[in-house]
Amino acid sequence: MAFTLQIKKKGLFGSKQIDMERLLNKCCLKYGSDNEFYVLQEGERNGESVILYNPSRIGRGIYFNADTSGVLEVSYNIPTTAAEISDFIKVVQEIADQLKKVEIYCVEEEREYTVSQLAENQQSMVEFSLDSLHGFCRNDFELYMLTLAMWPIAMDKGQVEKFTDCRNLAEFEQMLHDMQNMDVYYANPVLMRNKSDGKILAVYTLTEECESIFPKAADGFLNLEDIKIDEGFVRFYIYSEQRLMDGMYSYDKFISCMMEHGVRPYDAAHVLLPSVTKKEIEEMVQEIG
Repeated sequence: MAFTLQIKKKGLFGSKQIDMERLLNKCCLKYGSDNEFYVLQEGERNGESVILYNPSRIGRGIYFNADTSGVLEVSYNIPTTAAEISDFIKVVQEIADQLKKVEIYCVEEEREYTVSQLAENQQSMVEFSLDSLHGFCRNDFELYMLTLAMWPIAMDKGQVEKFTDCRNLAEFEQMLHDMQNMDVYYANPVLMRNKSDGKILAVYTLTEECESIFPKAADGFLNLEDIKIDEGFVRFYIYSEQRLMDGMYSYDKFISCMMEHGVRPYDAAHVLLPSVTKKEIEEMVQEIG
């Protein structure tokens, strides 16, 4: 579910292009572009599309698209945080300030807005997001997965129970920020087809001295095409020597080995792996090889 606005410039005079640098500075935002696994590539663009986010309060990300001829599109995912809704309105205000006269149309509600009407509606937008969070958590999902600005997360049982009837979005907002405000590598695989039997392989890479988030299962990632993985592998990169070690190893054995050594969970579907030395990688290879 999303809240999507299409913004069109009215009149012949004034700028028809958005000064992105000014928008980022005025709204205190940064940007990036999702890869095929919904992991943000910071500072990159996908054509004229970007994901905007507030580094001091990272939420689910604001989608900005200038690809459509003459029409800008901005949207946020629901449920989201109160801070992100506030940032979203600031973005719309800045777009309107740059373009001078605009028409604003909400796709989901099939109605027009002015910037002032949007600002007046802010509390209702927050309340709707809170209701949507309650509804999401009351569903009987196998996995409570949310795409965020930086990467996807899977809420654990405790989080789901907490947010089923929370009174406001404050703890949800803090959780989303804390789970993304980390200097870690979020692992996503290279997908390969085995020429001999046609199987689809998911190959992950663990890098020396790099704290990382890895899925518990080799197919534990989001992707656009819902590809079925037949087998998972891991390989190792020795950063200090700028080289990839020979060989690929069973992903299941790799994760089992890491779990036995006491790695802590990141969310319901991922673990947080500490940085490992070259020696520790070599010992692991002996254990799982």
